[in-house]
Amino acid sequence: MSKSIKVIYGDIKINIKSLNNKWWLDFYYNNKRIRKSTLLIANSNNLTHIKNVIIPEIIIALTGSKEVEYFKKDITLDEFSIKFFDVYKPTVREHVYTSRLSYYILKIKPYFGNHLLNSITPFELESWQNKLLIRHKPNSVAKYRSIFYSIFEKALLNELIKYNPLSRIKSPLSINKKFKKLSMVDDEIVNPFNKNEIINILENATGNLYYFIFITFYTGIRPGELISLTWNDIDFEKKRIAVDKTTVSGNVGDVKTQSSVRYIDILPPLENKLKELKNITGEYNYLLLNQSKKPFFSHDILNLRFRKLLNKIGIKERSIYNLRHTFASHMISNIKNGIDILWVSKMLGHKDASITLKVYAKFIKEEDDIRINKLNKMGIILDII
Repeated sequence: MSKSIKVIYGDIKINIKSLNNKWWLDFYYNNKRIRKSTLLIANSNNLTHIKNVIIPEIIIALTGSKEVEYFKKDITLDEFSIKFFDVYKPTVREHVYTSRLSYYILKIKPYFGNHLLNSITPFELESWQNKLLIRHKPNSVAKYRSIFYSIFEKALLNELIKYNPLSRIKSPLSINKKFKKLSMVDDEIVNPFNKNEIINILENATGNLYYFIFITFYTGIRPGELISLTWNDIDFEKKRIAVDKTTVSGNVGDVKTQSSVRYIDILPPLENKLKELKNITGEYNYLLLNQSKKPFFSHDILNLRFRKLLNKIGIKERSIYNLRHTFASHMISNIKNGIDILWVSKMLGHKDASITLKVYAKFIKEEDDIRINKLNKMGIILDII
C-alpha cells in the first residue's frame, strides 16, 4: 500500500499519509498548514472512507463545493465505477443497467474494488476469469467480462490507464472452443419447432397462452413486445400492428433497438385470431391479460407455462422465445416460394437483412435434385477438359 496518497481540489492539495499505522491528513489552506490524524487505522477500507466521506466533508466545509477531483493515479476501480455507472445509466434500458450493475457488485467488486485502477494486470484478470469459469458457464462469464471491459474502455478514453488490460486476455467463449458438427444443429439456441409440433402445441394450449403462441408464431414478435401490445396498436384496416414498446419487470419502456420500432403485417390467419381475441379482451386496454385482468408483469410466467406444456405433450423443452425463431426459420426456408428476406427482417425488427441471414441462413433449404442440377450446370461453365 502507498505510504502517501494525494487528493486535489482546485488549489487544495491534501496528502494522505500513513504514520504509526494511522492515516494522517496534511495540507495547506489560506497559507496555513493543517496536519491532523484521522485516528483511523491505515488500511484500504479506511482509505476509501477517507476519500469518499472525510475529504468531501472537509472540502464542503472549506469551500462550499461538493465536488472532489482525485489525482488520476490514485483512483480505485470502485471509485471510478461509481462515476462510470452514473454516466452509463441514461444510455441503456433500466433492466440492462440493473443487471450490469449487479454483475459488477457481485462478480467484479469483491476481487478488484479496492485495487488502484491503473494497477490491475492482465495476469490478475486471467486468474479472475478462470476462477469464475469453475462455477459459471462461459456465456455467463462473458457477460461479467463485458461490463468490466466497458469500464476499462471508459477509463482508457479518459486517459486514466494506458491500455485496456482485458483486451490482452482471451474471451471465455474462445477458450477450448470446439468446432460444431453437422449433427449438432439441433443443439443450437435457435431450435425452432416443426409444423407438426406447432399443431400439437396449439391443440393443447389454452387461454392467454394459446393466443400468445399463435400471435408469436405468425409474427415473430418478441415476448416482451407482445405483452405490451394494446388494442390501439392493432390496425385491422391497414392490416398491421404497431410495435414501439416492451415490458421488463412490470416497466413498459422502449424496444430493444431503433430498428425494433416497426409495423408488423397481419397475415390472414392472424387477423381472424385477433378478432376472436378482441371479443374476449377488447373492453380492456391490453391484448393479453393475466388472471387478474391486468397486463403481464413479464413474460416469465408464460414461459414457465409453455415449458410445462411441452413436457406434458412430450415435445423437447425449449424456451418460448423459440416461437420467434420458428416464425423466422419457416419463412426463411420458403424463400424459394417467393418469401422476401427483407420482409422477414422487417417483421423481426432487425437492422438489416444481413443480421437475419446470419442467424437463420442455415434454414434456407434446397431440394437435393435442384441443387445437383445446379451443380451440373456450374460444372459445364467451368469445364475445360
